[in-house]
Amino acid sequence: MIKYFLLIIGLPSALFSQELNDEWLNTTLEKSIPEIAVVNTVETSNQPAEQQKNTYFTIQVAAKATFEDAEEVVKILNNYNFEAFIQKNDSNEKLKYRVRYGSFLSREDASMTAKDIKNELGYDCWVDKIEL
Repeated sequence: MIKYFLLIIGLPSALFSQELNDEWLNTTLEKSIPEIAVVNTVETSNQPAEQQKNTYFTIQVAAKATFEDAEEVVKILNNYNFEAFIQKNDSNEKLKYRVRYGSFLSREDASMTAKDIKNELGYDCWVDKIEL
């Protein structure tokens, strides 16, 4: 009986106190940049321009007219441990499906892998720059 009494009295008070505590959601903090952040900004300026702009590079291995043809290329790449993916290309009616591989931070790394794909599988691929 005491359990039910405490439950009946405790439940509304818990709900009411929650409503009073939601006031913090309307609080706006003043934004100030600490000196440490300024130092970090200076340090990151040494990074290549591609990384600062949220840029990455991917390898386009093939472009195919049908999804099924693109899937075949992906299966071949996967058999050689290249986890490729298909990207739909609406700008080209003849070659609607791009087969791509990887997400590289530098063009050099992507180019080295593209050479490996060319040497192992014979695909003439190229590196594509993607900016977010």
